[in-house]
Amino acid sequence: MANQSLVRHINERRLLAILRVTGPVPRAELARRLSLTRASVTGMIDDLLARRMVRESRSSDDPATRRDVGRPGVDIAIDPTGAYFLGVEIGVGVLRFALMDLAAGVVETAAQPIDRKSSPEQVIDLIAAKLASLRENRLYRASIRAMVVTVPGLVRRDGHVVNLPILGWKDVNLTPLIADRIDLPCHIENNANATAFGHIYSDPRPHHGVVVYLKLGTGCGGAVIIDDKLLRGGNGLGTEFGHLRIATDGPLCSCGQRGCLETFVNLKALQRYATNKDVDEGATDPDLPAQVAAALVTGDPDAERAVTTLSGHLTDGLVDITSIFDPDEIVLGGAMLPILDAVVARVGPPLNRRMVPGMSMPRLSVSRIGAFECAIGAAALAHHEEFDLSNLDLRT
Repeated sequence: MANQSLVRHINERRLLAILRVTGPVPRAELARRLSLTRASVTGMIDDLLARRMVRESRSSDDPATRRDVGRPGVDIAIDPTGAYFLGVEIGVGVLRFALMDLAAGVVETAAQPIDRKSSPEQVIDLIAAKLASLRENRLYRASIRAMVVTVPGLVRRDGHVVNLPILGWKDVNLTPLIADRIDLPCHIENNANATAFGHIYSDPRPHHGVVVYLKLGTGCGGAVIIDDKLLRGGNGLGTEFGHLRIATDGPLCSCGQRGCLETFVNLKALQRYATNKDVDEGATDPDLPAQVAAALVTGDPDAERAVTTLSGHLTDGLVDITSIFDPDEIVLGGAMLPILDAVVARVGPPLNRRMVPGMSMPRLSVSRIGAFECAIGAAALAHHEEFDLSNLDLRT
């Protein structure tokens, strides 16, 4: 006999997923979609109402749009204040935070500078302090349910950071370190994976097909989403597109090799192309993409050279990525946002010419979530892990 508690838990997740995707729904319609009796759905909704997970909302009184004749004008909707989810990006010299409510709306964001040489313990202490300050707000005090922390490097499924050269971390098991300091369920994720997922999750409709995401900034992170699910690889270390080898030589990469895509399309590369000079470690200007974008509008030849050169190298990488994954869409995001429209315009034609004959040209788009895209994606992953049916462990 099936465990009734498990069945009820599954149905609750199904109900919440319907409400997230479609918005307010009458009780009768929920019963129909869940293939449950009205009594079963009413009992489940009453419990969710008591827990502030859902609320009743007034809807149109037009009988042509109503199915629930027993309670005209009242729908069931997610209560945004029923739970909150914290996303944290450990970036280069910065911590970014995003708090997401139960309806997947972003209610608060914040950024905090950190020393680039901070130890994992020091960073976790700062995250714990931020969580404590959020809990001082009576709205969030007992309602923050889970957290996802992202890092710009290799991280296994179990939260073990294999290599994080930008911050000088290597072989660090973040999961127990966080558990020792923070009393909240926490998952560790690669920053590009989180950003890509946030891009998809911002649109609640189901997505079918393959989306490739590239996060261009200090490095070049990559992610692949197939039918709404992240492709992680056997140990969670897959889709490291920044380390595709597109040349036989080139600048030394953080991985120790030369010729990696990352070294040709990151911020340091953009500055090198714009100035025709080598760039010292740590000397890149985070405002450079905005400066290049402004100069590009005026027809500045240095800006044109920089964007064109970077786009050419990016095309080299995208040709291989397209041949491997046959994506429906390629999304570009990250700190390079100010120049990405110009990059897309320059990448499209040569990519189309160089694709394997017979393959379809993917859509090229730009993620416009902005500076907090990674933290928001992390919060979205926390939301997804907590409530979506696809993440429910049914093993006994």
